[in-house]
Amino acid sequence: MTVSELRSGTSVSQPAVSQHLAVLRGAGLVTERRAGRNSYYRADPQGLEPLLGWIERYRAFWPERIERLKAVLKDMDQ
Repeated sequence: MTVSELRSGTSVSQPAVSQHLAVLRGAGLVTERRAGRNSYYRADPQGLEPLLGWIERYRAFWPERIERLKAVLKDMDQ
C-alpha cells in the first residue's frame, strides 16, 4: 500500500505515517518497493524472526520462575 492508502480514513498526517514507516523499515518489519513516484509498503513477517527466536529461548526459562514467584507471593499473603 502507499502512504496515502495507509492513512486513508485516519487523522494521521502523511509525514507522521512516513516517519513510522521509516522506523518499521529500519526494524525490518516492512519492505518498500518504488514504482515511479510511488512507494509501496508491505508487512514483512521475516522481521519478527529475531523476536520469535528470543521468545523460544526463554520459553523453558520462565514457567519455573513464575511458579516460584507465585509460591513466594502466596507465602507473603499468609
